[in-house]
Amino acid sequence: MPMRDSLFRSGRRGLLAGAAGALSLPFIRPAAAAESVVIGTWGGDYANLLRGNVEEPILKPQGVEVVQDLGDEDPRVAKMYAQRRLPRGTMDISCLQGVRGHEVSAAGLVAPVTTSEVPSLSHVLPNLRSETFIPHIYSPQVIIYNPEKVSEPPKTFTDLLDPKYKGRVGLGNGNYFYVMMAAALAATGDMNKVEDPAARDLAMKLNANGLRLYPSTDSIGAGIKSGEIDVGIMWLARVIMWQNAGIPVKASFPKEGNILYVAGMTVPKNAPNKAAASKYLDAMLQPSAQAMFAEKMGYLPTVDNCPLSGKVGEQLALPEGVRMLAPDYGVLGKLQGPTSEWWKKNVAGG
Repeated sequence: MPMRDSLFRSGRRGLLAGAAGALSLPFIRPAAAAESVVIGTWGGDYANLLRGNVEEPILKPQGVEVVQDLGDEDPRVAKMYAQRRLPRGTMDISCLQGVRGHEVSAAGLVAPVTTSEVPSLSHVLPNLRSETFIPHIYSPQVIIYNPEKVSEPPKTFTDLLDPKYKGRVGLGNGNYFYVMMAAALAATGDMNKVEDPAARDLAMKLNANGLRLYPSTDSIGAGIKSGEIDVGIMWLARVIMWQNAGIPVKASFPKEGNILYVAGMTVPKNAPNKAAASKYLDAMLQPSAQAMFAEKMGYLPTVDNCPLSGKVGEQLALPEGVRMLAPDYGVLGKLQGPTSEWWKKNVAGG
């Protein structure tokens, strides 16, 4: 996802130490002490939208105080592993991409969540449901192109190998795993075969065609705007954000299918306040909050009770017959590490 910002460390222990001391004195205990929940999340637009559409309007009236621990995903996952043996960790909720969410689930780091705890789970789309990874937003991966430069949109991943696009294809280096899924899907018909020689060969051919790798998602949009690249691979959500910002870009849905990017939330097994975490999860699944993420970031709602209308409904309306493909996280979770090493050696470093 594509949602990185500068780190802001806010350890629960330091934040709550004073409060704990005060609460030890009965005569100054508040009449109704607020619950507190610490959420480890990405910064930027994502964090701001959580604050403006989940935390302030829904949780604050319930007496739930939220502390956002902002940072990148890798340090957040590393923290979960490092704290796994502690009776109380420092996060109540950890925001992760689908692959990482299922990785920490398989490692036994997160707690299952039920509809008795989070009633809105009953509205989560069937193909996105999981006992431990609660999907928040999702978007199909598409081929992007500049309509001012490209008259015939690419219709498949292999179209990007055309010599006419030499040096004009752009990808986000951080999105390598989803790019490899797309290569596997085009080469073998199975997105989960990212280690298949045919998938790797396709990625190498793309690299040989003058592939441009960008350090961030936003820099890809800048590359389209400046005319440095004409085509690439990205989430539909980001295409919509760029369109709204006036960047000349459109989406083409590859005929082999569209791999789903999903971001969601998990509750660490040693979360200090699981009850407050459950309230947070239920709040983020509310239609009002889901609709604002669709409007502001272009992501599709993960619930079935949030119909979209108006401009956002038109922008997010999918063409008839589009194939939406959910990755097999049980398979891919074990392959991310080896695929990362291969990518660094053969594509990013090549």
